[in-house]
Amino acid sequence: MSQKRFTGARIVLLGASGVGKTAFAVRYITKRFIGDYDRDKEMVYTRHLPTPRDGITLDILDTGARLSSETIEKHTKWGDGYILIYSLTDRASLTYLSEVKDIITKVKGRDCPLTLVGNKSDLISAREVNDEESSDFGQKFNCPKFEISVAETSQGVLEVMDEIMCQIKRDFVKNMNISNQLAIADNKPRSKLYSMKKAFKKRINRSHSDTF
Repeated sequence: MSQKRFTGARIVLLGASGVGKTAFAVRYITKRFIGDYDRDKEMVYTRHLPTPRDGITLDILDTGARLSSETIEKHTKWGDGYILIYSLTDRASLTYLSEVKDIITKVKGRDCPLTLVGNKSDLISAREVNDEESSDFGQKFNCPKFEISVAETSQGVLEVMDEIMCQIKRDFVKNMNISNQLAIADNKPRSKLYSMKKAFKKRINRSHSDTF
């Protein structure tokens, strides 16, 4: 992201194998659904969003299926916002995200742009994760929770992306305000007492150098 104005963001998709990370990214970029992918392949998808001022560039990292803690940490450092995806038909894919969230918290702190997404809501008969479980994880992660079907429509994907972009922009503005406040504090004229202390210290140092 730009240091002076918001020109883009890096979004990381994280989740277990087969939850639909690549399908999510491709659905957002192309509006099409393709169900068969290489689950071990990592790729960055880029999308340019037009705005009155030059536009915004989104880089979306689709992560692989088998990630070490070190790799997740590296991806966390790269990103500005994180979408944690699990399958509503696989409870283990939800519990796995607890490990991922712990790493994100370690690297970026508790208050960072984050969403929790349960995919495959269309597979009702195969569902393993109920509403209460997904809500509990949303509260535990302290982030918005979505249940979508990437296969059925792009609407849920767009809603998730709108939410994470709002969080990233809000985080950007907060960091800019902090930077501005620090800059103002650095440029403030020093108090008279501070100036007197500085002059006194200089005088003492000069007298020591004269002695030797």
